[in-house]
Amino acid sequence: MKSLKRVEGINVVPLIDVMLVLLAIVLTISSFIALGKIELTLPSGTTEMKLEPKPYDIAINNKSEFFINGEQIAKENIAAYLAKLTKEDIVAIRADKLTSYEDFVFIVDLLKTNGIEKIGMVIQSAN
Repeated sequence: MKSLKRVEGINVVPLIDVMLVLLAIVLTISSFIALGKIELTLPSGTTEMKLEPKPYDIAINNKSEFFINGEQIAKENIAAYLAKLTKEDIVAIRADKLTSYEDFVFIVDLLKTNGIEKIGMVIQSAN
């Protein structure tokens, strides 16, 4: 009959292997979670602010038509018009809720390219 050898210690190698695999999984998942995080402070629609002097008004409807101070303007002519504005001018953007994001970004990009930093969004009051 064979005699059983007595184990003199606990073999921790399999435990360490499992722990390393779990650590690798946690690190991988946490990096994907961090990539999807965007910190935003969204404005509420219950406050109101009056701007003085009166800002330039840029409106975009859901048909991708652009209006500056109530006058319709072709998309290709907007850059020339905005080039006339100074850095001190204030611009208020009114975009229809169905306006494409591309049209909104187009206007903001033109404003930033011309050095205009005072840009506001006009929203409908929740009241």
